[in-house]
Amino acid sequence: MIPNKAGQVVKFHSPYPDEDPNQLYVVLEVFDHERPRADIQALNTGLSFPPVNSVNLDDLEIVEVETKDLIGHQVTISTSDSSKVTGKVVQVRESKILLDMTKGGSDVATNVYLTIRDYNGIEHTGTLLVG
Repeated sequence: MIPNKAGQVVKFHSPYPDEDPNQLYVVLEVFDHERPRADIQALNTGLSFPPVNSVNLDDLEIVEVETKDLIGHQVTISTSDSSKVTGKVVQVRESKILLDMTKGGSDVATNVYLTIRDYNGIEHTGTLLVG
């Protein structure tokens, strides 16, 4: 599936031989003009400021992201009443998901549903916030 909006996680469907075929990128912006293009930024590079590249939209495909790797990590979620709660992930609703991110204020909201345990041992369910 070809990406169509910012916040989707993608990879190249046919990477060059010297490129990592498993490298993931986040779509920063989509330009759907005569030659559809997207600005992308590599994930997990270890760089403080990874470069932004402009590539042909047709060269990209949306990928599923493993969410079970979040178990045990401290995260912040947004609950159904819009409150923010921080704690350790104890359960993920889906082990793989087509990640969707949306900028909202100072945080980035996702469609990753998690259950966390806060510092008082109380469990909360909501969507992962990145920011």
